[in-house]
Parts: sequence; structure tokens; C-alpha cells
Amino acid sequence: MESPPHPSPLPPGERVRRKRGEGKEIMGRHIVLSLFLVVSTVGCAAVSGAPHTVKARCSYDQTWAVALASMNEFVLTQTDKNKGVIETEWASFTSDRNVGAFQRQGNKERARFFVNVDTARQPVRISVRQAREFFSPVGARSQGIAWKRIPPDAEEERRLVERITNQLMSEGCTVVS
Repeated sequence: MESPPHPSPLPPGERVRRKRGEGKEIMGRHIVLSLFLVVSTVGCAAVSGAPHTVKARCSYDQTWAVALASMNEFVLTQTDKNKGVIETEWASFTSDRNVGAFQRQGNKERARFFVNVDTARQPVRISVRQAREFFSPVGARSQGIAWKRIPPDAEEERRLVERITNQLMSEGCTVVS
């Protein structure tokens, strides 16, 4: 024997509308939360944090000369002492990243550095950022011929800052943390 339905103070149609409205509100919250998580995750992956920096107490000219000399292993595309900008050419190399269902090799990466020597501050601040990109000629990730931006290698940024720091100290500059 079935039990009779529980009586409701609202007409049946009104009760259904209220439930649907509540469901849309909850679903809307889930969509907003999902979008927030996707945007924050992609944002963190695509953009590196603060650049690696070193601050030195010495003249701007001396700091610029040290920063420029520290870049001697790279091909430079821009050096502008007045703006305090040094940029390197892309350096390409074989990637350690394997892609696809068969984990194919033969992928490429490239990286370049951007060094800024801040002219308006004392102590003089030198910041280093790396841009890095990945290319796979096979699989769904290849997307034709496009390079995809990937996070910079923080260790390579740190090593370049360390090289600049050591050179500054050998020139008699005081490095400030």
C-alpha cells in the first residue's frame, strides 16, 4: 500500500519553480567557481612571478657594464643603456618533454632573456626574466607550426642573476639583498 504524498502549503507548480530557481543559483555558483579556478590556474602557469633581481651599490655605468658583460654567451637583439634594457635572441634546443600517446621525442624548446637595469633607483636594481616556448611537430599539441608559451626555468634565471652578482662583487660593488 502506497502512502499518500506529503501535503504541501504551496500549489504543485509553485513548488517546482522554487526548486528550479534554487538549482540554477547553485549551478551558477559552481560555474563561477569553476571559471575562477581555471583562470587562476592558467594565469599562474602562463605568467612567471616576480623577476629574479639583484641590487647593487655602485654607479649605473658600472652596473650596466657588468650586466652587459654577463650576457656574453648570448646573442643580443637589443641593448639600450638609456632605457636599461638588454634582450637576447631566442636560443633553441631539444626538449626533454615527450608528448602524445606514444611519448614521442623530437620536440623543441626555445628561451630568451630580458634583463632590465633600473636607472631611477639607488641601489641600482637588475632584474632578469626568461621567456620560454615549446614546439611539438607531432600529435594534438602541435597545432600546426605554433610555439606555445611555457613557464620559465627559474633555475636558469637564478643562475644568470648569480653570475651578475658575482661579477658585481668582483668589481667592488656592494650587493644589497
